[in-house]
Amino acid sequence: MKLKLLFFTPKIDEAHDDLAFASLWAKAFADAGFDVFVVCTMKGETTLPFPVISLGGENGAPRWLQILRFWKLLITTPHDRAFVHMTPRWLMQGCWYWWLKKIPCYLWFTHYTNTISLKVGSRVAKRMFAATVDSMPHYNGNPKKIVTGHGIDTEFWDLPERPDAEREPATHLLAVHRISRSKRFEIVLKALALLPPEYTLTHYGRPQDPRVDPAYKAEIEALITDARLTDRVKMMGSVPMRDLREIYPRFRTFINMVPKTIDKTALEAMYAGLTPVLARDQAEAIGYPDAPKDESPEAVAAFIRMMTLKSRAELKAIVENGHSLKSLIEKMAVYIRPGT
Repeated sequence: MKLKLLFFTPKIDEAHDDLAFASLWAKAFADAGFDVFVVCTMKGETTLPFPVISLGGENGAPRWLQILRFWKLLITTPHDRAFVHMTPRWLMQGCWYWWLKKIPCYLWFTHYTNTISLKVGSRVAKRMFAATVDSMPHYNGNPKKIVTGHGIDTEFWDLPERPDAEREPATHLLAVHRISRSKRFEIVLKALALLPPEYTLTHYGRPQDPRVDPAYKAEIEALITDARLTDRVKMMGSVPMRDLREIYPRFRTFINMVPKTIDKTALEAMYAGLTPVLARDQAEAIGYPDAPKDESPEAVAAFIRMMTLKSRAELKAIVENGHSLKSLIEKMAVYIRPGT
């Protein structure tokens, strides 16, 4: 008899530029033997073969109405386990029910903030999974916190290798992430300004948080102009995640200065054969053996000048051995199946 898993996530939309991977997570749980029922805040395009119910965010449903719909689904949908993906607020909204019904609930969260939702929900959650020890630092030493590494769907990202003639030179760097201060894109641009003019950068991504990201985008645009990088930086905007399957193999070098976590795009690019330039703590968390000595633009630029490209086989092996989605789900399922 399969365990019924109620899977909560912010968005199910396979055409989305940032959150399309949530569908791959839900499918991976089904592949691992769970009977999956998905509840999402917003719903777009999906090909998932099991129920996906939206709380109405895509139609502008107010927060109070989303909560009422959430509680109705919670009470009326039979489930043996609950898994909350990236959204502690739904952990808080459901923890009272899971506590009363003695239904084990779990959280995946890779951020550093200790919100009220997390503080409340953590009291009921059986386990809280994180990609690195730096995620949820307030719970270091708490047996509920389980550091698992990250995971990407290696089948989805197993892409044909392009001939050298169809690939950009190693001096053409690729960056893929949303335009957000947490991504520290300014370090990349300042490092690029220190490199010879043959070094260029192509970036895919967009601002996503309307409260703060547009201001950061304006800072980035001003930096590009002030550093005279206009002809060396291409800001391509967002593309659906599936389009990255065509973009990654065209490049040889990937750069990502996100600190204290593992950015999934770094794993995707590595699996496609791109040699990464990573912040040292991210490189260590991934198990990648090389990184700038620190995160100053000078150190990053010096590293880029001296770096050598790694083989695709070596890069794929690092991801396959430590950061496949299948292995990540199994690491969590060790706790979820028995309800511990």
